[in-house]
Amino acid sequence: HLLLSNIGQIYSLKNLSKTIEIKNIGTIKNYLQYLENSFLFFKAPLFSYSYKKQIYNPDKIYTIDIAFFHNIAFKISDNIGSVYENIVFLQLIRNMNNEVFYYKTKENFEIDFVIKKKNKVSSLIQVCYQLNNAKIIEREERALVAGMEELGLKEGFIINEDIEKVEERSNKKINYIPLWKWLLAEE
Repeated sequence: HLLLSNIGQIYSLKNLSKTIEIKNIGTIKNYLQYLENSFLFFKAPLFSYSYKKQIYNPDKIYTIDIAFFHNIAFKISDNIGSVYENIVFLQLIRNMNNEVFYYKTKENFEIDFVIKKKNKVSSLIQVCYQLNNAKIIEREERALVAGMEELGLKEGFIINEDIEKVEERSNKKINYIPLWKWLLAEE
């Protein structure tokens, strides 16, 4: 229930241990591995050029079927943003050439997805259900531009409900694309 209630969120073994009151972090790690091995959950590690940083930083969690989230998770709203993010993650891992990570910029902005293909970062993706005010747009663009600058990319994507356009910020190209259209293009 706890994992399903937090899809698309960063989790740490230590915090899970405290929350469910199991003191042995190894036990938590084993059970999470069982859930992954049975393909109920997937994790996205933090992207870093340092493997040690990837191992010692918390992961993000996603579920194989969004129906689990809708029927089992504790929630007080539909949380469509998390649903969108989970759908994008599942589509990304369907392409076996993709390695999927999340990223934290030097200024601690979170990038939802870093796609690595053949030892090279190929794409950055932000997922935001609704871009209905200037603060949300600025937050998503700021994080994406910072990530593109740090990882040496010229363009990135913001997957959303219904906006399709291209913007340029700090000599970086931001492609806004509706989820339905992105899913069709990824086939």
